[in-house]
Amino acid sequence: MLTVAIFALLAGLFWFGLNQRQRNQPLELQALLTILISVGLLCRLAFVFFTPAFYAPDEVSHYKYVQYLAEQHAFPVQTSKVGDPTNDFEYNQPPLYYLLLTPLFVAANAAFHSTAATVICLRLVSVLCWGCNVWLAKLWLRRLEVKDSFVCVFVMGMVCLLPTYVFVSAAINNDNLLATLGGALLYLLARREQTLKRSLVTGFLLGLALLAKQSAVVFVFAIAVLAAFDGIQQRLKWSAVLLQLGAVLGVATLVFLPRALWNFKVYGTFTPEFLVVTRIPWPSFLHGMVSAGHNLLKSFWAVSGITNNIGYPFPLPGMLLMALCVVAQQDGIHRARLGDDQKLGPSDAMMTALLVAVLVNIGLVLRFGYQFGMGQGRHLFSVLFPIALVLAWGLSPLPIKYPAVQAAGFWVAYAVIFTVFSLHRFP
Repeated sequence: MLTVAIFALLAGLFWFGLNQRQRNQPLELQALLTILISVGLLCRLAFVFFTPAFYAPDEVSHYKYVQYLAEQHAFPVQTSKVGDPTNDFEYNQPPLYYLLLTPLFVAANAAFHSTAATVICLRLVSVLCWGCNVWLAKLWLRRLEVKDSFVCVFVMGMVCLLPTYVFVSAAINNDNLLATLGGALLYLLARREQTLKRSLVTGFLLGLALLAKQSAVVFVFAIAVLAAFDGIQQRLKWSAVLLQLGAVLGVATLVFLPRALWNFKVYGTFTPEFLVVTRIPWPSFLHGMVSAGHNLLKSFWAVSGITNNIGYPFPLPGMLLMALCVVAQQDGIHRARLGDDQKLGPSDAMMTALLVAVLVNIGLVLRFGYQFGMGQGRHLFSVLFPIALVLAWGLSPLPIKYPAVQAAGFWVAYAVIFTVFSLHRFP
């Protein structure tokens, strides 16, 4: 544990150093963002190279899907359940993520003849997906005209250094592609000026997201809410609203339809993921929901290891942030440090659409957790941008000196200590 203690001390000193630098010479926003991105990349690379092969949740099952595509040149059919010794219970997933990894799998196997080396190569694709998400998050904040430096740093800090996301985005997992496609969808939706061309592009991207993971359906709700606001606020005629919405959903359906029909032909259902899990007989509804909610909250903030076996006390700082957010809003602390010309967040229509998508996603994960005990925090990463924005917006009234610097220091310390501790505990 000496190594962990040393890195914890270094992280604390770095945070202290940021404050000292801010007193003497204020740090530019871009400098803080560069720090967040750099540390986020280093933590992910540490997980990529030093996490034992298949020591991430379901990583061996995702790997086997890619391996099957590469060797059999056909889609695998799900025949086992979660927990079976075959470890191939991801075969029911939509194929886009695995198809993208297949050429790299073939090349890595030919070059290295080593499973461990191939795993590292495939993990690096997840890091690349995260890098795309960082870029999309910056564009998204700019398009929403978020100008407050604390909010920008907090959101980017969460995208770069949320501990569970650091670990997941350095592992083989289709949630990483969905998170990136979700970020792209959020960026497109942030521009309210809708045209038929933009609707077609949004529909195509939504279809791709569904081909990465069917939980991308949460974006349908956000798109529908924005369309409804366009009609209610008379930004568009209702006929135009229905045309735009129909274009988005129609194109998305066409993109996903071949896979949906394949699922129905092979499994007799459009949602075969429910065929691989077994319902949990909870003693009561309350007991099951509390367990599902706790697991969702814990695994969203800070877990790692093959079965999320590394967790507490690391989720506690994130939970404390949520509590502070609630306290700040309940106390009615005003945003006195914001000028009249500054815009903290998006419009009411956009914020409503984003919150609807987040709430629907949370509901789906809680349902999955209650029924099968498998609702994980990483299932929320496709809507990580609005979650981070809501938290930043809620925390912004707190009377903290150098708030942007404190946000950067917190995220760096949180992620670095978690990464070092996790790697120290891995076999």
